[in-house]
Amino acid sequence: MSKTIDKDKLTPTAFARRVTAYFRECDSEIVSPACASCTKDEASCALCPKRRTKPYTLSGLCLALGITKRQFKALKANKCFCNDVEMALLKIEAYIEENSISGGINGALATAILKENFGWGAKDDSEEGKIEISLSGEADKYAG
Repeated sequence: MSKTIDKDKLTPTAFARRVTAYFRECDSEIVSPACASCTKDEASCALCPKRRTKPYTLSGLCLALGITKRQFKALKANKCFCNDVEMALLKIEAYIEENSISGGINGALATAILKENFGWGAKDDSEEGKIEISLSGEADKYAG
């Protein structure tokens, strides 16, 4: 996955192919060098904590694509790429959420990642969702 894509040659098809390859690579087991000297039988190895998968990250995906995070986010505005970008982001976000809930990722770390890369906790300056309550003069005497 260390090959980079020339920005000028990044087509929607190449992008989708690289994204799929990145997630497939993450889902493949990473075997620790310690496994070579392990004395456990094959059945025990399947449960060994040294055998694990690589976590989904936005940084890792961008490195696999050979682009910066800024370039990745800019692709979101491009009609040719927007759906694939949204789905890739959603897959990473779901991974972080699910692993945080199940204890696979520290909750504070997950919150920080979700705030930084996925806009969680961002304040919306719009008037939508704001409620204004006006009390009549009679209600004021009870309020105070």
